[in-house]
Amino acid sequence: MGGTRHAMGGQASYPGGLVVDMRGMDAITVDEQARTAVVQAGATWQQVLEAVHPAGLAVATMPGIDVLSVGGTVSVNAHGLDFRAGSLSSTIASVRVMLADGSVHQVSPQEEPELFAAVVGGYGLVGVILDVELNLVDSEMYRLRTTVVDYRDFPAYFASEVARDDTVRMTYTHLSTAPGSLLQEAIVYAYEQVEEPEPVPPLRERASDRASRLIFNLARTGDLGQRVRWTAQREVLPHVRGCLRSRNESLREAEACMVGRNQAMYESLGFLNNRLPQYTDVLHEYFLPHDQLVPFLDELRAQLGEHDARLLSASIRSVHQEDVILDYAQGERFSVVLYLSQEVSDTGNEDMASLTRALVEASLAHGGTFYLPYQQHYTRDHVAQAYPRLEEFFQIKRQYDPHLRFQNSLSERFM
Repeated sequence: MGGTRHAMGGQASYPGGLVVDMRGMDAITVDEQARTAVVQAGATWQQVLEAVHPAGLAVATMPGIDVLSVGGTVSVNAHGLDFRAGSLSSTIASVRVMLADGSVHQVSPQEEPELFAAVVGGYGLVGVILDVELNLVDSEMYRLRTTVVDYRDFPAYFASEVARDDTVRMTYTHLSTAPGSLLQEAIVYAYEQVEEPEPVPPLRERASDRASRLIFNLARTGDLGQRVRWTAQREVLPHVRGCLRSRNESLREAEACMVGRNQAMYESLGFLNNRLPQYTDVLHEYFLPHDQLVPFLDELRAQLGEHDARLLSASIRSVHQEDVILDYAQGERFSVVLYLSQEVSDTGNEDMASLTRALVEASLAHGGTFYLPYQQHYTRDHVAQAYPRLEEFFQIKRQYDPHLRFQNSLSERFM
């Protein structure tokens, strides 16, 4: 099955296979009274935000980029800015899924919970997600608070100033990519509810991405470009923001100032598009216990010094354990998201594979896990250690798909 097919790990491909392209199934029905939306699997999160926003509603959580499909992100159990909501699984009322025998099941945490726990975060291997019923929340206006802290102080700052502050509804953190402070400075963005509710404005398209693209691409060029980008992010942006936004806005346009919830999530990341064929960009994501974040970042810094791949962006989010079989969080975890640039060459590929294996092993050594939608430079032993219910998942797959009709590169390698 394929949505917008942004997964790097081959979850929407199989040699000689037939791809079921879900993009044509994109209808959305909003029930304002029930505060739910039934969304077909091929709809993008941008379409969802645009559908719920006029009703004064917002999604509870979603991935950090809105061009992804709902079905695809449910199949990887994505997470986003709302650290209290956690991953998508906690916000789903039900899922309609077609199994290998053609039967359609509506599953939820209450109805066929075993099947629900295998479909959500199941990488399309159990059945075809047809549509998803999402629980919605109020659209709200937030004030964006920006704080720079030392990376060693971040876990304590998060606990005292973010998690314990009930006015903070969403958060994320950027880590320095500049050589002199690499991964040692953190900008914490906290979206706070305002005391006097503000009217929620309509969603707005992001302004031109040219300047953002230029600054971002400078970081590919070396130390000077990385220093310029981090200085602009730390010193300039906090002083040029003076706006208010709603929850829906916050979900699309990251780094807004006074922001609506949906607008903060209304983010296509168009500035990542470039005409630099000699480079390609790669995502990594690791999930660490709170007390292991700092030593992992120290190991990450050392590994980056030994490899050619260039770190363009590093961010931290917060997730917690969910009741799905292939759950990437074995408790309260900090998610470390890395956006790296590598050369398009055999040497670049080999360097990225080596870096990935080193970071996977470092995350496991620190009691953490890693995310599966990205390049498969890890081994089956790595996957089994990070996902202790892996065999249980494959047993459930065989139960519902005995002829192994649904396959992708993940199942080809690890089942």
